[in-house]
Amino acid sequence: MYLSAEKYISGYDHDKNENFGKVLDLFNLNEDDVHNSITVNITVGYWRKANAIHNWFVQNIQDGRDDCQRSYVRREKLLELKSECEAALAAYNNGDKDTAENLIPPTSGFFFGSTEVDDWYKADLVETIKIINTCLSDKLNGFGFYYQSSW
Repeated sequence: MYLSAEKYISGYDHDKNENFGKVLDLFNLNEDDVHNSITVNITVGYWRKANAIHNWFVQNIQDGRDDCQRSYVRREKLLELKSECEAALAAYNNGDKDTAENLIPPTSGFFFGSTEVDDWYKADLVETIKIINTCLSDKLNGFGFYYQSSW
């Protein structure tokens, strides 16, 4: 399960971005080697068997379709996921596993791991909040976000 940050960098004369040259230099390329634009894609989040988080993306981003498609995730949706993870984490920490499960429900499936609301579930919530905080930081301002799973 991956969350990536993607940014288009223009190399067209009328819209040339200073980062265009920096990226070319990084890969030892010159402007003749590319066709006026670069797309930078960075993996900012990775989960393994975090079925509750995957289920959230399927239900809230992928219209219920779980077919490993790459899906755009608006910043507002990342904020929504973060808020729900924080609420589920607070409930879990207060011993209310039922509320946590209702907020971010686990789901079963091929290679999905445990569906228990346990310490692994809690760790997935904590990691998700950390990932989203990075995504919403100034460092990734101007990036678009995409979720994709691979089974």
